[in-house]
Amino acid sequence: MASLHLQNIEKSLMGETIVENFNLDLAAGEVICLYGPSGCGKTTILRLIAGLIRPDRGQINSDFQRLRYLFQEHRLLPWRSLWDNILLTHPQPNTAKTQEQARLLLTKLHLHPEDYDKYPDELSGGMRQRAALVRALLCQPDLLLLDEPFSALDYELKLQLYDWLQSYITNGMSVVMVTHDRFEALQLADKIYILPRKPARNHRLIELDRPRGQRDQELIRHYLAQPFWQAYHD
Repeated sequence: MASLHLQNIEKSLMGETIVENFNLDLAAGEVICLYGPSGCGKTTILRLIAGLIRPDRGQINSDFQRLRYLFQEHRLLPWRSLWDNILLTHPQPNTAKTQEQARLLLTKLHLHPEDYDKYPDELSGGMRQRAALVRALLCQPDLLLLDEPFSALDYELKLQLYDWLQSYITNGMSVVMVTHDRFEALQLADKIYILPRKPARNHRLIELDRPRGQRDQELIRHYLAQPFWQAYHD
C-alpha cells in the first residue's frame, strides 16, 4: 500500500524559516488536515509534498503515483471552455469512457450541459472551483492535495461534497488538505495537524478515533468545544 512520510522537514524562503523540523505520516485511504492561521506554513507543506519546491533539510518519501493538486485558485485556462478545461490534463481525453466519467462528475457537482461551453469568466467562483475539483478527480489520483478547496462554496453544497468526497477516499484515495474550517476538518480528517504559527512545526496532533461517516453532531460539538481551537483560529 502507498504511503507518504515527511521526516524532519525544514524550509526557508527569502531568509525566513517557514517550516521547521516537521514530520507527517500518511497511509493509503487516509485524510490529513493541516489547520492553522494564514501564513503559518500550511500551503508550503503542500508544495513540498507536491515537489513544487524542495526542502532545505529532511526527507520526503512517497509511494504515490498519481498526485493531483487543487490550488486555492481554480487555475482554469481563460481561453478554454469548461469542458475543455476539465479534459485538459487527462492522458486520454477523447475516449468515450473518459467523457462519460467527466459528465458524471460534473453532474454530481451541479455543473450541467448548458455550462459546458462557457468560459471561466462566465462562471461563478464556486462553479470554477468545482470544475477544478472535477478536473483533478477525473484523473483518478491516489493522492489529492487540497488547498482550501471548499472556501467559495455555500454550506449546503459543502455538506454534499463532503459525502461525495468520502466515496473516493473509501476507494483508497489519500488526501492532504489545508483548511481554516474546524467543522470541515472534523468531518473529513483522520488526523488533524494544528499549526499555531510560523514556522510550521509539529505542535498538536488530533487523531479522530471514530471513522469518517460515523461522526454525529454530538461528537463534532464535543471537539469544537475544546479550548485549543480558539488559540489557533484566524
